[in-house]
Amino acid sequence: MTTQPDGLKNLRDHIDLTEEKAQIEADMKYAVTLEFGPYLGYLAHYGQKIRTLAGAYRQHEIAHRILERHADETLDRLNNA
Repeated sequence: MTTQPDGLKNLRDHIDLTEEKAQIEADMKYAVTLEFGPYLGYLAHYGQKIRTLAGAYRQHEIAHRILERHADETLDRLNNA
């Protein structure tokens, strides 16, 4: 793992975002266990978590798009299971 002098990770060294996607997977599995009101609240604030995860990367805009798409796809998959 390469950390840049500014403390940010380089996306090309973590192109699959494996750790972040695993965290999102666990978070979405938790989200689908919630009642409707808490579920909506949890998801309403989840965007900040994605921004935080993506913010660890120098290419945070790209990481954010990838992680947001992964969260959406994971949630859709879990809701349709």
